[in-house]
Amino acid sequence: MQIRLTVLRPRSGPAAVGTATDVLVTAPVGTALGAVAGALAGAVGVRGPRSATHVHLYAGAERIDEQTLLGHPPLLDGAVLSLNEPDPDADEDGPPAPAELRITGGPDAGGVHRLLGDRIHVGRSSAADVPLDDPDVSRLHLSLNLGTDGRVTVRDLNSTNGTGLDGRFLQDEAVELADGGLVRIGESTLQVVRTDPRDTTGSPTRTTPDGQGRLQLTVTPSLRQAPAPEPEPAAPEAPAPGGLARALLSRRRARPEPAAPSPAQQHAAVRLRQAAAQRERWPDLAALLLTALGPGPRLWERGPAHPDSLTLRLGTADRPGGPGTTPGTVLPAVPVTVDLQTAGSLGLAGPRARLTSLARAVLAQLAVLHPPSALSLVVVGATEERTVDWSWSFWLPQLQPTHGQACRLLVGFGPEQTEARLTELTHGPVDGLAGPPATVLLLDGTPGTPEGRAALAVLLEQGPALGVFPICLAEQAADLPTGLGATAVLTGEVATQLTLDRPLGGGGRERVEEIALDAVSPAWAERLARALAPLTEATPVARGPLPDQLRLLDLLRLDTVTPAKLSARWAALPSGPGTATALLGTTRDEPCLIDLADPDEPNGPHVLVGGARGTGKTELLRTLVASLAVSEQPDRLRITIVEGRGAAPDAPSSLRGCTDLPQVTEHIDAGAEPRRAMLAAETLLDELAHREALFGDQDFTDWHTARALGSPVPALVAAGGGAPPGTTARVTAPRKAPDVLTAAPARLVVVVDDFDALLAPTSPAGRPLGRALAAVAERGGRLGIHLVAATGSPEQTAGTELDEVAQLRIALRTADPADSDQLIHLADAAALPEDTPGRAYLRRPDGGVTAFQSARVSGRIPRTATLRPTVVAVDPTQLGAPPTRRPVRELGNGPTDLALLASALQRAAAQP
Repeated sequence: MQIRLTVLRPRSGPAAVGTATDVLVTAPVGTALGAVAGALAGAVGVRGPRSATHVHLYAGAERIDEQTLLGHPPLLDGAVLSLNEPDPDADEDGPPAPAELRITGGPDAGGVHRLLGDRIHVGRSSAADVPLDDPDVSRLHLSLNLGTDGRVTVRDLNSTNGTGLDGRFLQDEAVELADGGLVRIGESTLQVVRTDPRDTTGSPTRTTPDGQGRLQLTVTPSLRQAPAPEPEPAAPEAPAPGGLARALLSRRRARPEPAAPSPAQQHAAVRLRQAAAQRERWPDLAALLLTALGPGPRLWERGPAHPDSLTLRLGTADRPGGPGTTPGTVLPAVPVTVDLQTAGSLGLAGPRARLTSLARAVLAQLAVLHPPSALSLVVVGATEERTVDWSWSFWLPQLQPTHGQACRLLVGFGPEQTEARLTELTHGPVDGLAGPPATVLLLDGTPGTPEGRAALAVLLEQGPALGVFPICLAEQAADLPTGLGATAVLTGEVATQLTLDRPLGGGGRERVEEIALDAVSPAWAERLARALAPLTEATPVARGPLPDQLRLLDLLRLDTVTPAKLSARWAALPSGPGTATALLGTTRDEPCLIDLADPDEPNGPHVLVGGARGTGKTELLRTLVASLAVSEQPDRLRITIVEGRGAAPDAPSSLRGCTDLPQVTEHIDAGAEPRRAMLAAETLLDELAHREALFGDQDFTDWHTARALGSPVPALVAAGGGAPPGTTARVTAPRKAPDVLTAAPARLVVVVDDFDALLAPTSPAGRPLGRALAAVAERGGRLGIHLVAATGSPEQTAGTELDEVAQLRIALRTADPADSDQLIHLADAAALPEDTPGRAYLRRPDGGVTAFQSARVSGRIPRTATLRPTVVAVDPTQLGAPPTRRPVRELGNGPTDLALLASALQRAAAQP
């Protein structure tokens, strides 16, 4: 597993510097913190003692026990650890508070402050209890007073610009705040929310640690619709004749009731409810922070079908009321938004400090509201120096590459990295597979290369059609690229307002001025991003890129290969005719399995594998044979191996290493042993005839089922030395033959390497063996005989019986698109990378094509399996560069995985 952590140096003692270092920890699952404590100390330049127990690490104020497992809370992706002393800046829960002050809008939005004590001062000064970075706010602007009865009052402290409450200015008096009341000071909006521990509507979403640094949560994207407009209250009707007298009489007889609200009061209530509904629909930054920290129920609520998908809240303004309100009605401080799907692209311009604060708020809301399965984020900067402005975003899960992009994160800083990210977006996913429905590109500055600028022009013109929506930043509006669908320019003396030009959904455009922007600080953004870092969807659409290589034993969960484990697997198999399931590798979503005994494919399925030389065909066959051997015991599965081209026994292209598996009953090298190959051809034809006579009109599964139920079935003994057809001399130690009168035929898999060489006219055994294999392809599926063949020249095997009937087809990298099309009916395999052997496409009987990485079984135990964790400091400027591929070094003096597996299988087969 790999988890990203941040380590803080101590602020006291001889190493007092207080700097932070991001590190990548690579360790086997189940590794304790103590195994890497010294390395973590070394990563921040502190010489660790020999004993790791003397390195103390803290998460916030809590010391972490050295036996705590990496990948489990609190050691999750994005965690901050402090060395040898608690982190004094860590956020602690503290005592419960009766109310919270939330900064819902403005240039320093997003803060959530617990209200403790009798009086809280809010202002621009650092001496204020709640300081705000808003130039239009006085040094001490207002005070909030908490009464013993839970009531909260607000008082303006003779501020320069005044204090507004729900649309009216306060005088020098304390006014009670209703729960959720909106306070406006400068360009900031504040809201006091009373907390109730009994209220579970905002309870955190349940998460489950996966033991590898992530928290899994099940996300059901919301399908909520925009709220319908509230009807305007009707004017009171005139009383009917005699109605007034009856009303007066009834009042005398009835108990007094509160007076009905006046029309003006009703209008005011409707106006406030409509404004509140819009704020709920497009949540403020404080609500988004609480959602990320929870995580709250609105996390990742906007899937592709959500009506507000890719709608960005940029700030708030007083806006005209919608349908159902009287002309002139103004809704106070309601969100102003841009729909990226309508606009296609967005430009933001203004002074850099405010501009990056606004862009942080935009990225934050996208990351909180849209799941990684629905949205990818790409962040690029024109110069490497801009890395520091966006390093907080590196923790966002939407920046993880999931389609083989040549980077560690979907970021790029400097001309080369920027060009690479933009070019990738114009070309679509690298691996050719569908990704998240949308990608939002944040581009800070102008690309530094002609190729990068050309790619940006393509994205601005065709971006929505490619699923890409650019957001471009510039310090001057004139420097924004042409062709943007919407623009928002910072205005005002201190750049705390916006002027927005946007398209409307029904056509036309709108210009909105005097928008109080929503912006956040770098610390706020990093806190939110780290809260999201460990979160992952329990059922994501895509689980990440394909690995460059992997071990079959790891996929089979055989970290230690013992006869007992294998025997237990066989004992758990159901009774019947036996299975023939092979685990080949992994797709992006799940293990890649094929079933040769699929009951829905009575004529197979047989398997055709193709690829150019050096792409891993033979290794794929080894993996298939080894996986079949693990999946079924030897008395119910037998494997015959045929090699069409002669090879030395120790050659890497040979399948001879598979002959130690107890299920392998024969190995034939057709190039070196033509006479044995011809005898094998006769044996295969005899086996087909034998089973046809034995089964009659039944197929392999039906015959075995009838036999298991005690129905009478004929028992035949074929001529040939008193042994059942198909039983030949073993290369390894012989096994006791079953009773020929009672033993049921086992499922037989014939594996052929270099099928094209076998069919060449110069092959001495090619003609008879080719006829036998053609008969197996045509008649064997019903009889429990399956053919798996690999070819390096698909055009030479085109038109053969196997090519006509093979329902499972695998294409590794091919020499040209025509070969790929011959194999999987798509040209994509010709574009597979040359430096990744085993990368392939699988075409299934239903026509679906899936990319997968095949596993290796002939390698030796990798050094990474020796349980040595590593800690490496992360260079943020290189996260957008192609990762350096380090070949997995193997222990050169040990047995191969295949040899370990064969030895354990032999001992498991020998057990009674």
